[in-house]
Amino acid sequence: MTRRRRALPIVSAAAAVILVAALATASAIARRSNEEAAPPRSLRIAVVGDDYTAGRQNRVVWPTLLAQRTGWSVSNFALPGAGYLADGAGGYAFTYQVDRARGADPDFILVVGGLKDTGFPEVAPINAGAIAAIHKIVLGGERPLLIGPTWYETPVPEAVSRVSDAVQSAAKSTGVPYLDALDPPWLSPRLMQADLAYPTDEGQSLLADRVAAWVRTEVVR
Repeated sequence: MTRRRRALPIVSAAAAVILVAALATASAIARRSNEEAAPPRSLRIAVVGDDYTAGRQNRVVWPTLLAQRTGWSVSNFALPGAGYLADGAGGYAFTYQVDRARGADPDFILVVGGLKDTGFPEVAPINAGAIAAIHKIVLGGERPLLIGPTWYETPVPEAVSRVSDAVQSAAKSTGVPYLDALDPPWLSPRLMQADLAYPTDEGQSLLADRVAAWVRTEVVR
């Protein structure tokens, strides 16, 4: 009887070790599964864009607000006057911005806008320019996300719709996520500066929230 009483703690200790090991293994498997299923805590996003993204006389622009509100790392490479075809400040279009954006080592390159391409009457060159930007991003090893141009009133000018349709077609043909920012237009005259060329700070804030909501839907599932 004495020997049995002494053996019980030994057996219990061994069982406890096995139980702890089993629990640790199960916990590790569960943790790994959760990590694989969970969205990344922080995204690295580089933004390519035009006047609405570069800003003018704004205290803050939407990419900065996007970073502040989400905790993501957001680098802004937008230039005024730029487009898929239109040359921006310094004579550089979106494809040039993509080259610079890759230097930030982003997970995603988010291309937004295209209003300056409204000066081009043909859809095909705009579509080709969008495809060129997409291919450059993909070949660089990053993932592209596209948001079309937005506007501040309805009906939307035909030239703006034409650019949106061309970019959407490029995204669809290459399997890239695309967000139509014209249905309905995101902005309003109240959210534009007096000359209606740039969003106000309030407009920039709205853009940040719209972009954040969509990126969460497309990326942080």
